[in-house]
Amino acid sequence: MLDEKGRLWGKVNIFDLAILLVIIILVVGYLYQDRAASVDPEGKTVVVKVVCPNVYPGVENNLQVGDTLVAGGSFTTARITEMETRAANWVTTNSEGMMVLTQNPFRKDIFLTLEGNSSQISPMEIGFAGQKVRAGLEDFYVKTQKTELQATVISVEIMQ
Repeated sequence: MLDEKGRLWGKVNIFDLAILLVIIILVVGYLYQDRAASVDPEGKTVVVKVVCPNVYPGVENNLQVGDTLVAGGSFTTARITEMETRAANWVTTNSEGMMVLTQNPFRKDIFLTLEGNSSQISPMEIGFAGQKVRAGLEDFYVKTQKTELQATVISVEIMQ
């Protein structure tokens, strides 16, 4: 089986074969690492609260409770369940050069509660409305048929 040069059947070096097997195992492990996480085929209800800051007036009129979010050119299971519009918080400097929080009478902050079913829940991340979602994420997009707004995720809750 092994010849005097350490080759298997006189053709393959046993050390080269061992290295090749290790490389194959690493490649297969890398390709299947995302599939190893458990994904619930039925899905769970996810509730996401977001704020769309500094929106121009009138844009909020294009959003309504019940609107469905869009991702990848099709509707998702996520819907707007609550909506509140407030004057936008604005940071400016006063006469002493101190930063102060005021409200901008022109711009609006839109607070939304989004709810939908997601089967993309793993120990590492949550997929919601075609995007990865985490509290604090500042580039979540609220896309409906008529509106697209950049939002900051305030909270994420997985319902049982």
